Amino acid sequence: MTRGWGRLTPYLFILPAAAIYGIFLVAPLAQTAVMSLWSWNGLTPDYSWVGLDNYVRLLTDSAVWSAALNNLRWVVLAVFPILIGLGLAVLLHQARPAGRGVYRALFFLPYVLATVVVALAWGWIYHPTFGTLNSALRALGLDQLTQNWLGDPQLALTALATAANWTGFGFCMTLFLSGLNTIDPSLYDAAKVDGASTWQRFRHITLPALANTMNAVVLIVFINTVRVFDIVFVLTAGGPAGATEVLGTKIYRETFQNLDIGYGSAIAMLMALIILLTSVVYLRLRERDA
Repeated sequence: MTRGWGRLTPYLFILPAAAIYGIFLVAPLAQTAVMSLWSWNGLTPDYSWVGLDNYVRLLTDSAVWSAALNNLRWVVLAVFPILIGLGLAVLLHQARPAGRGVYRALFFLPYVLATVVVALAWGWIYHPTFGTLNSALRALGLDQLTQNWLGDPQLALTALATAANWTGFGFCMTLFLSGLNTIDPSLYDAAKVDGASTWQRFRHITLPALANTMNAVVLIVFINTVRVFDIVFVLTAGGPAGATEVLGTKIYRETFQNLDIGYGSAIAMLMALIILLTSVVYLRLRERDA
């Protein structure tokens, strides 16, 4: 009897976490999958079974794929906070301990701010008339570079991604710093004795040692990028003319504005599928390379 309970002990330890995971992630995801097979306006008790019709409609809806393309563009732009975070982590790791904590806190501060606060602040920065960015350009005599940053379809998505990336580089930096702290300093000392340059030490010691950290950073940034919603909703609501529409705002529009719960759920399942497949493929490729 005691031996049987001993076998159950590990499962009892993970039971609380598994219960939270199931209640707040698996159950809503399953409910969303079920709702994607129905037609419902969210207000009346009348449900209509439509099967896969919502997914067929999704495949032929150019607005959905345009939103997905905007997400893809955002993913490309998300490379910058990763690179900036890595560079800052390397610099801070080599800095004197006295001021290291202060700089860590300052760089990490944007990440802990509420996204709505960040969006409002960048809205003032981007304001075409009295925004900080255009005012600075005018003060420097660069009036020809002033733009309607959030009103120009060619610039709006990049402007939004820049605002979002401003909050993300500190998070990337913190994870990279954690990875750097696990590297044995004697490796760098040995490389210096062998005459390795700074770049060679970075290329052959730092980067390989940060491989697992890089995997985590890339996946977290990718997932956050694909499911981005709040900063877009506050600053542009998907405009102008759909130039900043992403899957998150498209789901909101179909679900809460058009009151098409089933179709919004189908788009949400598409987003979940994109995240799942991309994450699995990326991890498989990284494991193969390792």
